[in-house]
Amino acid sequence: MAQSDVVRKNLYGLNAFSAWLGFGLSLIIEFFGLVKPIEYDPPVPPSQFGYIDRYTEGLAGAPLRLVDLLSYFTIWSQIVVAIVMTILWRNPQRDGKWLRIFRIDALLMITVTGVVYNILLGPKYPPVGLNKLSSPIEHTITPLLTILVFFVAGPRGWFNKKSVLAALVLPISYIFYSLIRGAAIGAYPYGFLDVVTNGYAFVIIFVLGILTASLLVLGLYWVFDKKLTLRESQSL
Repeated sequence: MAQSDVVRKNLYGLNAFSAWLGFGLSLIIEFFGLVKPIEYDPPVPPSQFGYIDRYTEGLAGAPLRLVDLLSYFTIWSQIVVAIVMTILWRNPQRDGKWLRIFRIDALLMITVTGVVYNILLGPKYPPVGLNKLSSPIEHTITPLLTILVFFVAGPRGWFNKKSVLAALVLPISYIFYSLIRGAAIGAYPYGFLDVVTNGYAFVIIFVLGILTASLLVLGLYWVFDKKLTLRESQSL
């Protein structure tokens, strides 16, 4: 294995480890109920789960806590990054239609996670207890590491129109899942998806804004990928 392949493999492995670590810590915290819900000021509306005391303490409340945990976009993005980067760590030369799509998904979703949390959510709802350990890994370290690994180690040339459009399916599916589940249980994972408090017009406009921004982000990554692919081919 060439030295460059070893570097890529190590970077993919580090990226995978970071994503698995953040997800694993959250899984343990929620399974055992290690962080007590707190009341924020101003109070969080009861139509937003995850911040109010609505769980049974201890292991009895684990199923509901885990379902709610797995209903956060942050966790979806961690899982996608963890799986994709583990596959690439095991075989840096691996390629395929679905791997390309989910690699783009991983990059997009973790970017959205980092930007939305650090700009909109983190300042209003800072982590408490053991979440002070898991949250920076999930919302800052893994996003930054994933973006850095993309620029340094690729893989290159995986962007095309079909792959980019296909990569939007998973984030859009998350939105539909959250809205359908929210309508059924009367609670939503994020304030900007909270139809009860904000109404459908606000939520639709906000979601369309996020999707538009996502397309712009993917476009920027695509442009950089083309430039980096050309530069690497010229250096061979």
